[in-house]
Order: sequence, then C-alpha cells, then structure tokens
Amino acid sequence: MSLVVCEDVGLAFGAKTIFSGIALRIESRDRVAVVGANGAGKTSLLEIIAVLRDPTAGAVERARGLRVGYLPQDAPQPIAGTVLDEVMLSRGDLVATHAEMTRLEQAMAENGTTAELERYGDLQHAYQDAGGYELEARAREALGGLGLDTSMQQRHPSELSGGQQRRLELAKLLVQDADLLLIDEPTNHLDLSAIEWLEEFTRGISTAFVLVSHDRRFLDNVCTSVLEIAHGAGEMYPGSYTNYVRLRAERRKTRHREFEAQRAYIAHQEEFIRRYRAGQRAREARGRQTKLDRLARVAAPLDDRRPRLRFNAAPSSNVVLKATGVVAGWDAPLVSLPPATIVPGERIAVVGPNGSGKSTLLHTLAGSLSPLAGTVTLGPKTISKLYRQDLGLGPVSSNGTTAQTENATVLASLMSEHAVSAERARTMLGALLFSGDDVAKTMTDLSGGERARLLLGKLALQECNLLLLDEPTNHLDIPAQEVLEAALVRYPGAVVLVTHDRALIDAVATRTWAIEESDDPAAPQRVREVLGGYSDLLRVRERERADAERASSAAVPERRRPGGSAPPATKGLADLERQIAEVEAQLADVKERLLDPTTFADAQRGAETGREHDRLSGALAELYDRWADEAAAS
Repeated sequence: MSLVVCEDVGLAFGAKTIFSGIALRIESRDRVAVVGANGAGKTSLLEIIAVLRDPTAGAVERARGLRVGYLPQDAPQPIAGTVLDEVMLSRGDLVATHAEMTRLEQAMAENGTTAELERYGDLQHAYQDAGGYELEARAREALGGLGLDTSMQQRHPSELSGGQQRRLELAKLLVQDADLLLIDEPTNHLDLSAIEWLEEFTRGISTAFVLVSHDRRFLDNVCTSVLEIAHGAGEMYPGSYTNYVRLRAERRKTRHREFEAQRAYIAHQEEFIRRYRAGQRAREARGRQTKLDRLARVAAPLDDRRPRLRFNAAPSSNVVLKATGVVAGWDAPLVSLPPATIVPGERIAVVGPNGSGKSTLLHTLAGSLSPLAGTVTLGPKTISKLYRQDLGLGPVSSNGTTAQTENATVLASLMSEHAVSAERARTMLGALLFSGDDVAKTMTDLSGGERARLLLGKLALQECNLLLLDEPTNHLDIPAQEVLEAALVRYPGAVVLVTHDRALIDAVATRTWAIEESDDPAAPQRVREVLGGYSDLLRVRERERADAERASSAAVPERRRPGGSAPPATKGLADLERQIAEVEAQLADVKERLLDPTTFADAQRGAETGREHDRLSGALAELYDRWADEAAAS
C-alpha cells in the first residue's frame, strides 16, 4: 500500500493560486526531490503531506498509522538542557515508554503484581525493538556526522549558532523511527564534509523521504525521482536530478513542436474556412469549422522566468592579485596561504569546514581585513568587488546598515547607487525578476532570494576585474543558480568564490583552494591548491589515501618490536581496542538476558539488567570516541 497519495491537490491564498492538480504517490523506499523556483509552493506541499496545512483542493490519503518525521525550515524552542538530550528527547515515543517503565519499576519495588510484571516485560521488549537502548549512540553518531562534536553535544541548545541549530534539528530528524521523512532544505548551513556525511546516511536508510533542496549535486546523489512544481502545476520525472534536467528539455521541445504543428494546422483550416465559407465548398467549410470548435487545443509552452545576469569586466593588467606569505585571521592566525598569483580568466573556489577561515581569507584578499602576516598586492588596473554572505556588497560599514537604506524601495535603492532613469532602472529590475509592484517593495520586505538577486544585479552593473564572492548561491533557487553559473563562466575577469555548492565549483572553477589542518597543530590551517574543481580535489585526496594505505601495509613488519610489542604510537589504540572488545562481549551477554523472559520474573533484576544495558551502551560509545581521537592523533 502506498504511504501517501495526493490526488489533484491544490493550494490558494485568497484569489492567488499557488499550485493546482498536484498528483503524487509515495511508496516505501521512494526518494522524491521537489524542485521549483522560490515561491512555487514546495514547502507548502511538504506541510500538506505532514498535515500541518490543509489543501484548498483535492485530497491526500495516508496509510493507516503512518509515522512521519518532518524537518521544517524554522527550528522550535529547545526543551532539554544539552544538545545531546535535545536529540534524545525528540523521540517522544521512547521517552514515554521509558517513563512508564520507570513508574512500573517503582511500583514493583513496593509490591508488584503479576499484571505489572507482564506489562513491564512487554514494554522492555518494545523499548528494545524501537531502538531505545541504542538511542544515545545513534544520537551521538548523527550529531558527530553533522559536525557537532562531543564537547558541543554537552552545551545548551540556546548557545548554538543559527547554522548549528539547523544541524541539531537535522540530527533530531535522523533518529526518528519514521516511515516517511519530509525534509526541507537540509543542506542549509552545512559544510561539505557534513553534506557528504548526510548523503551517505540517506543512501544507507530504507525510509522513504520527500526532499526540498537547491543543492543540485545532493539531489543527484540521493533522489530517485523528481517532482517539478512550475507555473502552478506539478510534473513527475523518474531518475536522478540530471536525468530530470534532460527529460524536461526533451518534453518541452516535444510540446513546443506539438504546439507549433497544431497552430499551423489551425491556421490552414481557418484559411480554408475563410476562403470557401460562401462558395461551392461551404458545406465542407462548415464541417471543418465544427471540427476546429471541438479540437482540444495544445497549451502554449510556458518558459521559466529566469533572471538575466552578465558581469561587466573592466580592462585588466596581466596580474590581478598577488599574495605573498599571507596569514589571515582576526585576533589569532587562522589560515595561511602559499604564494599565489591570480590572473584574468581564473576562477578559484575556496572550500573547507565551517569556521576554517574561508570568509576571513576572502575579506583579507578584498582588503577589508589586514593580513596578520605577508602582503596582498593588487595589479595596477585591478578593481575588486566583494559580495558578502550576509547579503551585502563591499566591506561591512562601521555604522552598519542605516534604517533609511533598509526602508528604501527596490527602485530607489538601485537608482541611488547608479545614475539611471526610472525607466531604465525598471528595465534593469525586470531582468532580475522584479516587475510591477515588486519594485515598490522596501529592502526589509525582500526575501533572501530576492535580496540576493538584487545585490548580484547591482554587482553586475559595476565594472570590475576581480569578483570576490562569499556564498553567492545561498538563498538562490536552482534556476537563479544556473544563471549565476553561466554568468561566471562568461566573465573574463578573475573570480575568487567561497561556496559549498559542488555543482557550481565543478562547473566554473579552474583552481580549488582547500583549507586543511596543518601538520603542526600549533600552526594556522593551510591552503592546498588543486587544479580543477571539487571532483578533482576528491580524486587527489582519494589517491593520497590509497597511497598511504599501501605504504602502511608495506611498513607493518617493520613496526613490530622485538617480543611482538606494539610501538608507542599504537599501544594506546591497542588498549582501547581491547576495552572495546570486552565491553561489546558484556553488552552481547546483557542483550541475551533481555531477550530471556525469565529475566523479568524478578522485577528488580529486570530493571537492573535494563540499566546495565544503558550503562554499557554509553561506555561503548565513549570508547569509540576515544579510539577515533587516538587514531587521528597517531
């Protein structure tokens, strides 16, 4: 039986129809991507499936007892004292079961009845089957994979940044025992390592999910079908995101041919009817008119509204920027850049974990932050422009953004920065998809995507030969991302681009700077340069891993000391591995006792066995964390 069936579903707000006629059937193990421009209704569709919003047309049928996990874009208020507890308490079913077990333990300790004993045994089995005893280990795995380490897991959720809170909400979703996951923009605020971990995780689970994301590579790697919402209607495409792009082009080409062929046929028939309406062939003309009246007309093909963007390049010298011995940071060294020379036509992507110093390095190259060491020298004709990820242009003003600027309309904002007429400004804004009353919106009323489009448009109007872009695809939908990608490829100047968008990097980058940990823990992180894009970086890293493994295998006999003792570097690992084996053996014995009905003949012994299982599970998770730290250090 299908998990969810949407039949002719529509949504309208007053007189404005968001979408109509949506047909969607979700089966077990389906991985559906929902794509479309900002405002198409993607999030609203997820809310309808999650029973958080009622459709205004059509019907949604759900399987009986369907368990749904939902990741909204806005995080709720925390309910626990630590990040780890917040994840564990999100499993309300397990929390309720554990509370009932605790109540029964207290009752049985005083004067337990046979009914209470049987009830306790049933609950204990249900708790185990639902993963209650493994919940802490799963929560730690999800948080760690998303970049929230052990120390972060002990902090209060309110202490997390916006990006970290997003990771927390995602971890809560990943530990749910759900039949269907509804995931809205999961890669927001994730760095590349966390995105790749999430990809592996979602590929390894059997749970069906419906996913809204603007990350094209992520969609390609995890989804098996695509629902496109465009022009108020939905259409399904089988296969990956790449396959969807190909099929969409083919379908639209076919529909265009069908429309043109029918239009030519109608014109021919109308000409015949006009010519012979009153002549000897009037009867035939009337017959053809009747057929035309009954003809089902092919709808005119609708083209997607896409912004138009082209960056203006100023004349440039042979060298745009030269960096020598640069160390970037605020109060302390954060990242060091090897000697670098940037010439026109180069497009450099900067990648690395969150907090590694990507934006700091970009601001240092832009001149808005002085290097702690070394020099940044611009070419004699270099004109650089900086796009900030907080949706601003140029260095952050010491006075901040004024209320007057934020209260200005889109039209006034553009005209205040560029000496153009109102008519010309409206034309420019139309190219950025601001039309009609949109130009009268104030800056504060703009969505993130609208503001990003406007700022990129303003940037394109300024002649420069070095673009410094910090996360420019944040807030942009896929059509706008593709427009930006094409504009950067056409741009003859130099580009330094900080982004987590792997598809964008592979499409535009001629070089990739990867910020990595230095060999010296006391030294700042270093920049590794690879020719090409992100896929080229991955190939280099994979080759290095393979070489290291071969070298390690070849060196094993030499690492043994007389008497078979392990060298100091591996002795700590060996001790931890011995402890892990001992705890795993003890845990296996406890699990066997939990499965034995006689364990619960004595209520106290049953409760103690459950607590022993919890203790050993936590100890095992801690040992694995220590083993990982030791392995990394050695």
